Amino acid sequence: MAQSMWLAPLTSSAAWTAQAQSSCSAASVFATLVAAIVTKGIATAQQKAKQTKDIVKGPYDFIVIGGGSSGCVAASRLSEVSSWKVLLLEAGAEEPNYGMVPAFYNRYLTGPFYDWQYKTQKSGWDAGGSTGRGKILGGCSAVNALHFTRGNAGDFDHWSSLGNTGWSYKDVLPYFKKSENNLNPAIASDTQYHGKGGPQDVELDRYIDPNTQLLMKAYEEAGIASINDVNGAKQIGVSRAPSSASHGERFSTNRAFLTPAVRRRPNLTVQTGATVRRIILSSGAGKPRAVAVEYDGPQGRKTVKLNKAAVLSAGSFNSPQILMLSGIGPKSHLNDVGIKPVVDLPGVGQRLHDHMFAKGNVKFLLGKTANLGTQQQIIATISQYVQKRTGPLTATGNPANVFFRSKFQKADDPRPDIQIPLGGSQYLTTTGVKGCASPEAAGTYFNQLGFNAINLHPKSRGHILLNKANPYGMPLIYHNVFGDESDLKPIYEAFRLAVKLNSTKVFRDNNITLSYNKPKQCTQLTFNSDEFWKCTFQGAGSANQHPTSTCSMGPDSDKLAVVTPRLAVRGVEGIRVMDASVMPGTTSGNTNAVCVMIGEVGSDFIKQDYNVKTG
Repeated sequence: MAQSMWLAPLTSSAAWTAQAQSSCSAASVFATLVAAIVTKGIATAQQKAKQTKDIVKGPYDFIVIGGGSSGCVAASRLSEVSSWKVLLLEAGAEEPNYGMVPAFYNRYLTGPFYDWQYKTQKSGWDAGGSTGRGKILGGCSAVNALHFTRGNAGDFDHWSSLGNTGWSYKDVLPYFKKSENNLNPAIASDTQYHGKGGPQDVELDRYIDPNTQLLMKAYEEAGIASINDVNGAKQIGVSRAPSSASHGERFSTNRAFLTPAVRRRPNLTVQTGATVRRIILSSGAGKPRAVAVEYDGPQGRKTVKLNKAAVLSAGSFNSPQILMLSGIGPKSHLNDVGIKPVVDLPGVGQRLHDHMFAKGNVKFLLGKTANLGTQQQIIATISQYVQKRTGPLTATGNPANVFFRSKFQKADDPRPDIQIPLGGSQYLTTTGVKGCASPEAAGTYFNQLGFNAINLHPKSRGHILLNKANPYGMPLIYHNVFGDESDLKPIYEAFRLAVKLNSTKVFRDNNITLSYNKPKQCTQLTFNSDEFWKCTFQGAGSANQHPTSTCSMGPDSDKLAVVTPRLAVRGVEGIRVMDASVMPGTTSGNTNAVCVMIGEVGSDFIKQDYNVKTG
């Protein structure tokens, strides 16, 4: 198990204990201490980034663009072939040690150094705002909430039904298993669905607070089945969440697939601080071919030649942007922004698909079980993690989920259409001491549980465009949240389920009550009606930061398909795409595990095309 050396001061400093006992709260001290350590850590990382040297020495057989959830997998798997020279280009920096603490995911891995900080445009219910994507080796797997849900078998059978040969659940299940090293014996023993010995450690959140357990029981009482393994035979029901974690620490694809042994391979080069501008295409007769990649690196702009293929793994925002900057995309749009079209591929940047939710401000107020935490409890929480890697700091706030089918889901579609994440730590309002608050330290201490319902398969689709003022800058992202307002209907049903919980014995026995926002303009509407919930949402909707489908796969008959079912970009030789952008649509849950699978499948496609044995 990797050691988080930065945590040492918490166990070795007598001053820490004395200060904790004499200050307004232990949580306040912890927050101050962590902030200081993290600030120093970022400064050190920034200094190292400035000292990063360009070690690229081409040409390379394969250039992987983007060291994220899929890109780390691709670089690792392709470099298994010792005769192939592989380069991985990542715009961000190396992954920091302090990022291994799961509870810190939404606190200290944000900001421009580790996050692209994209801005969305006003569209549908999206008022425009920031949306995060990991700018770091490991990509979103290094900064996300660690959920490692595969989705539903029906997701992949649906992909296959669209003409994507090789992507049915039967086809992809071996790849989910191939990458997995499941650390929970009861789950790992189900070898039909799980793997043991793969690079990617997976475990259930090591901590689930008592109030979330009560909420799970309430859902069961309300008619939602309990399931033990959301990545097994059944997904629909209430269950604990699997995480990309190893013994209580984050285990990103960087740590899983780019181990020190892999990084020492003589045929693999990993270059951080390298922002790719475009793929250079041949200008001769016949189909254009990728011949080089241009990037801005630590020592300035550079072009590196490639022999076989560029592998785009830059994510659902950057992959279509790089294609368009390379002259591959909708001809009219490229002309409009001053990019010379080389391949007219109208689907590039189209079909943006994400999970969507509305902000209804519904909460479950805790009575008997509310606990804002004493100094001693918070100190114990910290010690527990430092010494044993257990307790609240091993969780990210949503240790369980409900997946269910609303009445609006088609009868012949087996997939759930609603996800309800369960947990309360992110809804902590106070540590109980005026002026002191530290959600990181007090992850198990709160006085309310939040409610949120996510539409997993909305009809609404968005798109991505280059910015005419600066094509090489941030792309224009239009999520079109609830552009089709029928996407709200399953969410209304989910909110009615929340109201139903108020009548359960679990809630009555524990004095848990439902609280909801009721704006003045909604007071005349019938409570719990569609009109009531829509009014309380007040047009406040958002995508769930699981963007997909902007370079979607499809058969020849699909005129908006960007890549073939084998992930080769149409109309050009020597470019593959391996990331969430190739999905024809969202999956039934968080997308990180699916991105790992795509990296595995795509790497095998390449090996097969070059007659390299796979398995």
